Amino acid sequence: MRKFAITLLAVLLAFVFSACSSSNGGSNGGNTGSGNGAATDSSNQNGGGGDTGEKKIRSVGMTLMTLDNPYFVAYKEALDELAAKEGFTATTESADFDLAKQQAQIEAFIQKKVDVILLNAVDSRGIAGAVQQAVAANIPVIAVDVEADGGVTTSITSDNFQAGQLAGQYLVEKLNGKGNVVLINGNPVTSVFDRVDGFKDAIKDYPDIKIIEDQNGKLNRDDSYKVFENILASHPEGTIDAVFGVNDPTSIGAYLAAKAANRSDFFFVSVDGSQAAVDIMKTDEMFAQTSQQHPKAQVAKAIELTKLIINGEKVEEKVLIPTDSIHQGNLDQFVPEF
Repeated sequence: MRKFAITLLAVLLAFVFSACSSSNGGSNGGNTGSGNGAATDSSNQNGGGGDTGEKKIRSVGMTLMTLDNPYFVAYKEALDELAAKEGFTATTESADFDLAKQQAQIEAFIQKKVDVILLNAVDSRGIAGAVQQAVAANIPVIAVDVEADGGVTTSITSDNFQAGQLAGQYLVEKLNGKGNVVLINGNPVTSVFDRVDGFKDAIKDYPDIKIIEDQNGKLNRDDSYKVFENILASHPEGTIDAVFGVNDPTSIGAYLAAKAANRSDFFFVSVDGSQAAVDIMKTDEMFAQTSQQHPKAQVAKAIELTKLIINGEKVEEKVLIPTDSIHQGNLDQFVPEF
């Protein structure tokens, strides 16, 4: 009996030892398993870090009021550069100042299901219906250079009010607060409205500065040439002191009309900061000033905001890109962008 008890105790001790040994092994195995599990989770998280689910831009459609102006060519070049760099498809169309054509271009972009439409409106108000169609198709529209009605997601423009102000301030200083001014206006878009408002703001405290003509040069050289040619015919030498053109093609067209008429009794201020304007300024002080715009910065900002928009993030409703005044006193400090 005593022998049986000893044998039973030995078996029990062996069982207990075995159980403890198994438990320790299980614990180590669990730790190892837990470590492998953490590594697996970490690996999944790292994999998730490589692919966060963030939507990428696949295609961008841009419609511009014209591609005859180097300023707008700079928009296309900037978008093409970004598309090549970031791997999306970019399609740029010229509306040729035709509202119906631009509406059709937007409709085509909707059919192609582009990720975003960059809109440089021919008519800020008239384009509203096409913008609404894009919005209804859940395609965001970003207005560039000029604002647009219809529910755009955001607008990215030059500070056009500032651009007009800079031109007006230079004109006031050069005229010593007194003189007759011709305003060669442009199409019904917000950039033009703002430039004219900024210009008028700059001269409003100078009652001896008078705008004696305000006519539409349609934002291009040829029409502005004809408009100013007619103005010169009705205003003899000594009756005009300065001319404000709302963009460089406008001012250059008027400048060429003045040269053809052998008139040099006034000077020009403008907006754009184009290479063509700067080249004239370097050879003729009659073209005295232009407010420099930065189209590439507008396109870069548009693509930056597009990335946020397609991922459901809110963006500011309006972005203004500052302008700079190029004039005879600082001409060598600036390099035109277009």
